[in-house]
Amino acid sequence: MRKFLVLTPAVLLTCALSLLPTRCFAQGEVTLARLDAIMLAPDANAAALPSLPAAPPPEPAPGESSARIGIGVKVGTLGAGGEVAVRVLHRANLRFGFSGLGLGYNFNRDQINYGARVRMEGAQATFDYFLIGGFRISPGALLYNGTQITGTASVVSGNTFTLNGFPYESSAANPVTGSLAVTFRKVAPVLLFGLGNLIPRGRRHWSISSDFGVAFSGSPNAALNLTGLACPVGITSGPTCLDVASNPIIHSNVIAEQSSVNDKVKFFKIYPVISIGFGYSF
Repeated sequence: MRKFLVLTPAVLLTCALSLLPTRCFAQGEVTLARLDAIMLAPDANAAALPSLPAAPPPEPAPGESSARIGIGVKVGTLGAGGEVAVRVLHRANLRFGFSGLGLGYNFNRDQINYGARVRMEGAQATFDYFLIGGFRISPGALLYNGTQITGTASVVSGNTFTLNGFPYESSAANPVTGSLAVTFRKVAPVLLFGLGNLIPRGRRHWSISSDFGVAFSGSPNAALNLTGLACPVGITSGPTCLDVASNPIIHSNVIAEQSSVNDKVKFFKIYPVISIGFGYSF
């Protein structure tokens, strides 16, 4: 009996120790199998993680998306026409324009009736540099200045008129008639200031712009030509009526009258340039 009591615990301890490695080994195999499954399915684990929001695309810097070319229409003292601008710097454009306009008017000078027609036409190029916002300075040139004044001159037969201050009477048989022409220098520098940009630097496409300045066109050249017979006052026919074009005394008075017209239009040598326009850029 005593021997049984001593041997029974020893036998039970031996059996427990013999079973322990087997169970631990089995548990280790289960752990390794789970690790292998996790390593073999990375996509499934990534899908299980919460997704982060994508970063927004960077905003373009101001001016990066602005247009490069602008076209427009304008009207002003050089007439009505169009223009095109090309962006060359962030604060500068090259601008080219053309314009034209014709109008007529009648006037009387020294009892001579004039029927005049003014034709304005030209092409210009400017360098627009923006100082502050839309305020700019625009030096350039009139590449072609076709502005001119043409007209007719006439004196009703029997009416008195003056040439260089000397009175004459228009012949009844061959009344005095003639022509007047005023021309300007074909090329002239210009200096303009303005508001607005034909090529807005932001995201706008439509624009309103204006120019104000001067064109240094030089003194105009007036030419007065008269024909017909000029008579002494109170006489409308007879040998005392002389040919205006061939008589040296009367012709010299015509030249003096022409010089007087030149003095009257001398102020046009600095021609005012004012215009307003609308444009679209792309």
